[in-house]
Amino acid sequence: MPDRANVGELQQRLASLTPRQRAALDAAMSRRAVTLPPALAGAASDGRGAGRPRRRRRETSTMEFSLFFFSGDGSKRGEGRYQLLLDCARYGDRHGYAGIWVPERHFVDFGGLYPNPSVLAAALAVVTERIQLRAGSVVLPLHHPVRVAEEWAVVDNLSGGRAAISAASGWHPDDFVVAPGDGGAAYRARKDIMFGAIDTVQRLWAGEAVEFERPDGTTQTVRTLPRPLQQALPVWVSAAGSVETFQRAGAIGANVLTGVVAQRMSDLAEKVAAYRQARAAHGHDPAAGTVTAMVHTFLGPDTEQVREQVREPLIGYLTTFLQQQANVPGGFAELDEDGRRAMLDATFKRYFDSLALLGDPDKCEALIEDLVDAGVGEVACLVDFGLPADAVLAGLDHLSELQRRYRRSPQEVPGD
Repeated sequence: MPDRANVGELQQRLASLTPRQRAALDAAMSRRAVTLPPALAGAASDGRGAGRPRRRRRETSTMEFSLFFFSGDGSKRGEGRYQLLLDCARYGDRHGYAGIWVPERHFVDFGGLYPNPSVLAAALAVVTERIQLRAGSVVLPLHHPVRVAEEWAVVDNLSGGRAAISAASGWHPDDFVVAPGDGGAAYRARKDIMFGAIDTVQRLWAGEAVEFERPDGTTQTVRTLPRPLQQALPVWVSAAGSVETFQRAGAIGANVLTGVVAQRMSDLAEKVAAYRQARAAHGHDPAAGTVTAMVHTFLGPDTEQVREQVREPLIGYLTTFLQQQANVPGGFAELDEDGRRAMLDATFKRYFDSLALLGDPDKCEALIEDLVDAGVGEVACLVDFGLPADAVLAGLDHLSELQRRYRRSPQEVPGD
């Protein structure tokens, strides 16, 4: 909970807003399912804050853990820009993490270290032995399916069969300047293109001959090389919150990569249930698919110490993230400085209390249990949101303490 001084300062900021600014703040927070703390809003909390009783972990609860990268600043020059990624991959490999995710990001400083996940996955392949190497995500409408199949087959060979991708449809129109053909048409049909490309990539991966159109309108039959080691490419579908995307992922037998931001845990549980039903309805084992949830993560020995360590880096991360959506009507850009700070402080509190693995392992156990209840089988731990590299690496030991509580089998992993 915020201390009295912080509450007083926030109350003054909120009181200084004009009615239009307060309406813009309320609209922006509502879209992201963010609420003010009860001390400020005068409303009851949703029961998932830091003050809730700590739940005892059920002995039957299991959860896989993976490491997730997303926000590395690509605008700065200098050596060692990928050292944290390499070090975390080696750590996760030694300590039994299920996978490591590298995104596809274009044209913004925020995440600009990661324009091509297959290139980085190829680098990770030669410094690891066990951990699965995943794209989180490949924006399929921006790529020809042949290139996706070829590049990830290289990763599969380099890694001994550890390649995997999450497919995304894309969301920012600027990214579609790199799409093959008509970028505008690709943007408008991006979700259908994504699902069609998943099928095409899997057919190429399996060694099928697939016809593609030549520039003169005739067709060419293509089989891609090199041949991968895995018979099928493990595929997730990135779902920001649409229940339809969960259902379509289930219908094709894919896994799902989602997050807990901007959706209530009860809503996530309903989407997971719809995903399981769609799997069953289309002949897939409803229990076999993996639902992975991305959460911001930093653990330490003391929750209050962690709160102070992550406050400014996380608020900086949230500021950059919200600024990318500056063109959204009634959004972050329409607030004045006091309104923005009030929104950021409230968002930080919600993240820290109930939407992220931030604190000591006992505190973070509560969120894992919420995810277990919602039907999530893996948590993807986003670790690169602005903390110093040495702090991130030190925090992994505390994360591994939490991970061991949820390990599916009692056997220790080499390196523990």
